[in-house]
Amino acid sequence: MIKEILRAVGIGCLIAGGILYFVQQQTTEGALQKQLADSKEEVAILKKELAISQTLSRKESIRKPESEQETIPAVNEADEIITKRFTVKAGITPAKLSRELKKEKLIQDADAFELYIIENEYTRKIKPGTYELRSDMRFPEIAGIFLHL
Repeated sequence: MIKEILRAVGIGCLIAGGILYFVQQQTTEGALQKQLADSKEEVAILKKELAISQTLSRKESIRKPESEQETIPAVNEADEIITKRFTVKAGITPAKLSRELKKEKLIQDADAFELYIIENEYTRKIKPGTYELRSDMRFPEIAGIFLHL
């Protein structure tokens, strides 16, 4: 009788240990998934804050008196405004779009334009088509054309 009781207690301990092990594993995986989701949210927030700080720093450099402003190369008379027909393909990524615009010399900074598209959530709103663009256009103008605004 004692032997049967001890056997039952032993089996019960093994089952309880197994249950605790699997519950702990699932809890750990769930915690890791939550941490990953939280980290992704933090990265998105940091990207937006970076874009805002870059925009503010650009605005501050515009407001500074001439003596305090950084030297920005002036547009030479030899630098002409380029006008080109530019084709946007369906499903193009912001990175590829930015690189192609820079390659065609329609924008100066591909990374800044890519960030502008991402931060303003235009990625999935860009419409495929052929557009006429000029090299003197600002990012909001270019994006507006791509979005048919």
